[in-house]
Amino acid sequence: MLSLVEIRNKLQRRAIILEHAICEPGIKDPNWSWFGNVDLCLPGETWPTQDDDFLSPLAQINLTHFPFRPPHLQDVELLTVFINEFDLPSSDEANGKGWCLRAYRSISELIPLKRPEALKSDLKAFPLQPAIVEADFPCHEDVEIDLPEELDDNYPDHFKTVEGFKLGGWPYLIQSEIYWAPWNKHPAKPEYVFQIDSCEKGQWQWGDGGVGYFGRGTAPGHENTWTMAWQCY
Repeated sequence: MLSLVEIRNKLQRRAIILEHAICEPGIKDPNWSWFGNVDLCLPGETWPTQDDDFLSPLAQINLTHFPFRPPHLQDVELLTVFINEFDLPSSDEANGKGWCLRAYRSISELIPLKRPEALKSDLKAFPLQPAIVEADFPCHEDVEIDLPEELDDNYPDHFKTVEGFKLGGWPYLIQSEIYWAPWNKHPAKPEYVFQIDSCEKGQWQWGDGGVGYFGRGTAPGHENTWTMAWQCY
């Protein structure tokens, strides 16, 4: 049976937490990471909509400012996320149906995205800065190795899953392990990449204090397929 140290070494992952920036840019920098704001797109892209209503800008993430790239994001320099904040999509909805994630390989190709005047959103925007988490551990539901009985019974006392707006590491689960589709049979075989939690400062809630999880496909031919799921209390 593995020792506590060996189990910790086997389970721990590095992660990046995005926190409210201490030194806010004096002039809004379109290349910054933001909560509640999106500034960039590719030429020809427009603001995403659903049923003729504009989706809200949930986040813009500039990975070129990160001290390292988490798994499944090695080929991405910038992410933007939009959401229907007034009618949350179900976890079965595909990208573009009530939520929209755009991943860009090169930030140098991007141009300003104009915010629509007709956009209705209660989200409050603020800049973000990255902080390293050296050792993030899975919630009990995600542990796939045999644990000694004394650790299994008191797992949260020994292993902490970091909450927050997090890239990499492990998902902070509220109800159960993540199911990307019924019976977890999504053809893209997505794996967790990052999470965006509820944010009082940003006036955002996934239901009742929940967390939204975003995954990327790992099956051949589905590497650019993105999935979303969310849980709440």
